[in-house]
Amino acid sequence: MIFEIAKQEFRSMLRERRFQVAALLLSGLFLLSLVGAYDLFSSLKKLHEEAAATARDQWENQKDKNPHSAAHYGTYVFKPIYPLSYFDRGVDAFTGNTLFLEAHRSNQSKHRGAEDRSSFARLGVLTPAFVLAMLFPLFIIVLGFGSVAAERENGNLRLLLAQGVRPSALFWGKSLGLWAAVLALALPFFIAGAGGLLAAGAGGEHWLRYGLTMLLYLAYFGCFIHLTLLLSAATGRQNASLVASLGVWVLVCLIAPKAAVNIAKQLHPTPSSQDYKNTLKADLEKGVDGHDATDEYTQKLEAETLKKYGVDSIQKLPFNWDGFIMQKGEEHETYVFQKHKQKLLDVYEKQRQVHHAAAVISPYMLTNSLSQRLAGTDVATYFDFLAAAERYRIQLVGELNGELTNNFKYGDWNGKRGKAFFAKNARFEYQPPALGNLLGDLSKPAGAMLLWLIVSGLTAIFFFQKLKPV
Repeated sequence: MIFEIAKQEFRSMLRERRFQVAALLLSGLFLLSLVGAYDLFSSLKKLHEEAAATARDQWENQKDKNPHSAAHYGTYVFKPIYPLSYFDRGVDAFTGNTLFLEAHRSNQSKHRGAEDRSSFARLGVLTPAFVLAMLFPLFIIVLGFGSVAAERENGNLRLLLAQGVRPSALFWGKSLGLWAAVLALALPFFIAGAGGLLAAGAGGEHWLRYGLTMLLYLAYFGCFIHLTLLLSAATGRQNASLVASLGVWVLVCLIAPKAAVNIAKQLHPTPSSQDYKNTLKADLEKGVDGHDATDEYTQKLEAETLKKYGVDSIQKLPFNWDGFIMQKGEEHETYVFQKHKQKLLDVYEKQRQVHHAAAVISPYMLTNSLSQRLAGTDVATYFDFLAAAERYRIQLVGELNGELTNNFKYGDWNGKRGKAFFAKNARFEYQPPALGNLLGDLSKPAGAMLLWLIVSGLTAIFFFQKLKPV
């Protein structure tokens, strides 16, 4: 009986004009997003590789100069473009992926898209992930809002119940029929999306990530299938079911994400840019300044160093005082930058925890978070890249100041190093966290999504059990 109901439901959906129109529109949007997103991905990847090679070439082939001057000259590093970023761009669409590294400063990323967009625009860009997460539920609602309500209105529900069809069997039949219609459209989408990975030459881990992402979206679709059937059974009228279903979509996909952002900002506000700079400047002035010999902290360190080595002037030290004090200043500045940056990151982490807590009420937010994490385009991966870039900056500047300290005479600012030296400097190599290292972070939101799927299904069965013919 269940399969007969499912077969009939599936056939009736295929014959309906609304299925054909909705499927056509959604297919067009998905293909448009896929082609556009992959074209952007391939161009960004090419530009990234060229820019990274150019930046390294410029560093190695810079004119002969003093090592510390080279530290001020600086270099660029770039966040890698991952294969699945064509599918879900995540925060990469707003944070930028270019970072300038130089001595004495810990810079922010350049060319950040978020600077030119309103907060509402940041809800999403047209990517395959956006189409599946934001628009596909509308397709499910269009197909399923009348599944039970229409049966009640045309009198078929009374006949079905009179013939001994159990409400639970009716639920499973309607659910399977709706699943069949959803899969008829979703599976070609998934296969088309896999073409992007194939074209990108992705390795095995990225295919595993993509497979998990597809399972995630299937669970997400399942939640909306259950919710749509639940509301169709609970309201009993097609117009009421449609309004209620769209209301749930608006709440889950639009209101909840925006509300979570605003609540997080209210509970854990971030300092203004000017306040951040002022507190940073105040702390920087409380330590060694590598460029100011009259600075009290510099003079104190000088006295301590002279006493330690038993000499009466910096010229008699067994190393170049200029390079030494430059490095000490760099270490102080690095400490201050990391201290304040960590405070800011702690605030962001508290905001993320609010988002994660709020995501429990929204399968859209859960899906969005998990999809970005699997694609490597989430906030955590971005922060991991920034941390890796800062470690590289510290290492590179340390190498340059070390050369000045150990191999130059005091006061020799005319001494220079050439291509052979700069070619030996450390290279920036960054790999995002491996999938195995993400399982702990993924388990809680994945568990919440599974709970959503189960609870929504059980609640729908409960309302089906309460069905009355009229």
